[in-house]
Amino acid sequence: MNEKNYTVLIVDDNPKNLQVLATLLSQNNYNIEVANSGKAALSWLNDHEFDAVLLDIMMPEMDGYETCRQIKRNKEWSEIPVIFLTAREDIESITMGFQVGGVDYLTKPFNHDELLARLATHIELKESRQKLANVNQWLNQEVEKKTLELRQANEELRQLDASKNDFLKSISHEIRTPLNGICGSLNLLRNFSQDAFFTDVISLLDQSVSNLEKYSYAALQIANLQLKGDSQLEWQRVDWQVVIGECVKQVKQSKPDEEIDVVVKPFPDEAGSTVDFEYLCNAIEALLFSSLAYSKEPKIIISMEDDGDYWKLIIEDNGSLFNGKKVSHFFDSINNQNYQFERNNAMELYLAKIIIQTHKGDLSFENKADKSGTRTLVTLSKS
Repeated sequence: MNEKNYTVLIVDDNPKNLQVLATLLSQNNYNIEVANSGKAALSWLNDHEFDAVLLDIMMPEMDGYETCRQIKRNKEWSEIPVIFLTAREDIESITMGFQVGGVDYLTKPFNHDELLARLATHIELKESRQKLANVNQWLNQEVEKKTLELRQANEELRQLDASKNDFLKSISHEIRTPLNGICGSLNLLRNFSQDAFFTDVISLLDQSVSNLEKYSYAALQIANLQLKGDSQLEWQRVDWQVVIGECVKQVKQSKPDEEIDVVVKPFPDEAGSTVDFEYLCNAIEALLFSSLAYSKEPKIIISMEDDGDYWKLIIEDNGSLFNGKKVSHFFDSINNQNYQFERNNAMELYLAKIIIQTHKGDLSFENKADKSGTRTLVTLSKS
């Protein structure tokens, strides 16, 4: 029984057939319109909306096949289910009915219950397809809407990042410019002062100025890398042995008055990666300085392991052990509560992390198994 009063167009040139079908469908709450030819059917479709078409094949001027073809060619009608209802029961006729776009084919004389069941099924399928199409249209609109919102949000974030970067550049400039003047003044004072007390004060000021300059430089580099990512990098293929050799040399030259014990174990012959040499050296040097700061008589052992698609650089020291909680949250924030940051330049270590991450690598820390010191682990791709 039809409960929604669907509208069906019956097309047949035989008035008796039209009457039988119209009576049957009306008794089952269908709204009925009838046409006695293919042309009349197309005229009805132009002016009204139908949920299904029952179509005879053998009609003068325009047979049912051609009528169905024209229905399916029209975008506004193409989704209307066409059910052929005809006396022709040969395979060729049935096949042709489906080829021209019919969804079902019943032969006369037909069973009333079967016709009603098939008609209801095809109308239900049509409604389901329409609901699905509506949902898909809504989803597409939502996707377009969300995509536009994301683009706008990304653009706002990009502008905020650019503003942040400009601000940090300005701050760095405002800090470093007067620092240059202070450094010059300190050099003059150092040359003229013979008093031990003032010499110590000048050295302390010199160290503080140096730390502040490093801090501002690191902050600026972090901003650049976070804003522009790996587009900041100048890629080249390097030998890891060369990278470590340069880093160790720079560390020793920066501490000419200290005995620095650094052991570099032989690396695999093929140990190399595609990196930005300068940035990577800055990161490794910061990690070496960090390791040196933890012991009164520091000793560093540097080695390289093959880790599948990656190289793993291992820096071992004999300094203070990490607290387990602080290892896992080492870079969660840059503040004075982490004892590692109290004894080292926090910003330089954070910059090292950002550099390695920009290289699609990983940086982590752990205590040595025998509790004799710590290990710094740097993982970078072989490619």
